[in-house]
Amino acid sequence: MGGEVKPSSRSYDASRRLARAQQTRRSILDAAITLFTANGYGATTLQAIADEAGVAVQTIYATLKNKPTILEEALDVAIAGDDEPTAVNERDWMTDVWSADTGEQRLLAYAAAVGQIMERASDMFTVVTSAALTDARLTNLEAQTQKRRRAGAASVVASVTEVTDLAAGLTADRATDIVWLLNSPAVHQQLVRAAGWSTRDYVAWLGGTLTRELLESAPRPDPAR
Repeated sequence: MGGEVKPSSRSYDASRRLARAQQTRRSILDAAITLFTANGYGATTLQAIADEAGVAVQTIYATLKNKPTILEEALDVAIAGDDEPTAVNERDWMTDVWSADTGEQRLLAYAAAVGQIMERASDMFTVVTSAALTDARLTNLEAQTQKRRRAGAASVVASVTEVTDLAAGLTADRATDIVWLLNSPAVHQQLVRAAGWSTRDYVAWLGGTLTRELLESAPRPDPAR
C-alpha cells in the first residue's frame, strides 16, 4: 500500500551539514565586516577573524580560502544585507525602482534603496578602496566595485527613461555619471558620518537631488563649451 515517503536519515544529515556550513560561512563574514570596518583591512588578521567568529583558522581556509576572498564576499553581504544568492536588483526593496509609475517615483525608490545599502555597506566600500592602495591583489576588486556601481546607475537611468523623459539637453550617459557621483559611498560618508546627517535626511536629499538633476525641464549648458 502507498504511504508517505519519509526523508532518509542520510538526506537529513546532509541538510543539517549544509545548514551548519552556511551558518559558519556567515559567521566568518559577519566577523570580518566587524573587524574590517573597526580596524581596517591590513590590521585584521585571519586569526582575529577566526576568534571573532568562534572558529579555527583552518575552518576559514577551508571555507573562504584567504583574506582577499573574505573581503570580496563580506562586501557582497554588506551590500545585500544577507548571503542569499539573489541579485541586488531583484531584491524586494528594489522593486519600485523598476516598476513605479513615474520617473520621479523610481528615483525616490532608488534613493531609499541606496540609503539602505549605504547604512550597511558604506564603511565596507571605504575599506575596499583603502585596501586596494596597499594590496595589489585587491586592485581588481576595487575596479569591479566601481564598474558595478556605474552599471547600477545606468540601469536606474534606463528604468527612469522607460516612463519619463530626461531633462532637456541631458543624455543618458551624462545622467548615469550624475547618478554614479551622487550614489558614491564618499558622499554618504561626508554627509552622514562627517556632517552628522540622519539616514532619513540623506535619503530625502538624494531623492530630491536626483529628481532635480535628471528630470527638470530647464535647458542644460554644454559643459564642453
